[in-house]
Amino acid sequence: NLYKMTTKNSLIVGLFFIKTLLVLESCNDKKTSEPENQIQDHKVAQLKNTYENSILILSTEFVTKTMNLKESINNFEQQTNLENLSETQENWKSLVRVWKQLELYNIGAIQESFIHYEINRWETKTRNINNYIDGTDFIDALYVASKGSSSRGISALEYLLFSTNDSQEIMNSFTTAVNSERRLKYLKALAQNLETKAKQLLSIWENNEEVFLNSLESDITGSMNQLSNAMITLLEEIIIGKLGKPLGNDNGGNTNVDVLEAFRSSFSLEIIKEHLTALEQCYSGKFQQDQIGLGYSAYLDLLGNDTLDKTIITAFTNCKEKANAITNPLNTELTNNTQKVIDLRKAFRDLLILIKVDLASAIGVIITISDNDGDS
Repeated sequence: NLYKMTTKNSLIVGLFFIKTLLVLESCNDKKTSEPENQIQDHKVAQLKNTYENSILILSTEFVTKTMNLKESINNFEQQTNLENLSETQENWKSLVRVWKQLELYNIGAIQESFIHYEINRWETKTRNINNYIDGTDFIDALYVASKGSSSRGISALEYLLFSTNDSQEIMNSFTTAVNSERRLKYLKALAQNLETKAKQLLSIWENNEEVFLNSLESDITGSMNQLSNAMITLLEEIIIGKLGKPLGNDNGGNTNVDVLEAFRSSFSLEIIKEHLTALEQCYSGKFQQDQIGLGYSAYLDLLGNDTLDKTIITAFTNCKEKANAITNPLNTELTNNTQKVIDLRKAFRDLLILIKVDLASAIGVIITISDNDGDS
């Protein structure tokens, strides 16, 4: 009897131990799945926030800006005077401010369509544009659409609207110069083509909204992965193309104003600032004033990595401070105060390392090879 009681007690204790292990394992599984679910939920919320409060708003606003530019060019055609020229130039700048934020989102179906090249290809081929203007073919929107992307779009418009530093000379190019009438027609056709492309861009985004929001994979097809790589690509483009080349990093340190993007309009610094705004808002998820941020910052906090978050925020602040320290156009600063441009480039390099290495590692991003890899 004592043997039976001992065996029975051992069996009860054994069953109790197994049950306890099962309960603990179940609790551990639940604890493990909760963070994973939270991360997945955050991805969904972040992508939705980015699409609705940035991508869609910017794409819609860009269409409006192209329409405003086209209207001002029509007014300039009807009354070719300095006032209407100035208004058209300001509308071009207003359009560029929106585009340079929207340019960040060259991902997925947008990237596959190559429409960003159709909208803005730097640098523009001025010789080709002049040949078209000096030719005899009928110029309209269809004619412009048949030409290469480097002969149309935002950069081509800049070339015609800011051909010299003298407003009267620019006016004369549309009124009294040789082929001035064809030059004005080419300008008008460029604006019409740009409006068409802006509407196509918006349409592509609207048609691919669900794909963007539902691509939650961790590999290179996932929207979060593509968005992260887009930030890295833009940062590298700023460092290498928009600051590095003008600083002479690829020609022995000889500065070159003519390779600055939008040097004719002296709008190069403003373009970089708009890029920075887009990058910072994408990171924070705060696209509107007083908006609760659903971006990478909250993602890192969710992972318990608020130290990295604070470091990245500080890096963004440093970039803004270095950009704001430049009070003249980059054209001028490259010659008169090169160190400020060098400091700005270094600030962007520091930010790039944090995004490309630290952030990517923390959230498990797969870095894809870009044209800029190895050159930053």
